[in-house]
Amino acid sequence: MMVVIDKAGRIVVPKEIRDRFELTAGSELRLVAQRDAIRLEPRRGPARALAWTPDNRPYFPAVAGHETTDADVQNLRDALQR
Repeated sequence: MMVVIDKAGRIVVPKEIRDRFELTAGSELRLVAQRDAIRLEPRRGPARALAWTPDNRPYFPAVAGHETTDADVQNLRDALQR
């Protein structure tokens, strides 16, 4: 898949790739410079463990340094609908 670098040195990560890796605005990527390649790796935060309230409602417990995203909520909804 080809992308173009703009005048400011930015590239656009195609939507297909953003969706596949659950990247959203503000997602951090680690740039790894190899001998003859450049690799971008998504920064993965702590695993989001699902918890349940006493009345059986699901929630994500707070994790320092990790904000619950729309993707987290959508993944939860998808999992609960299966």
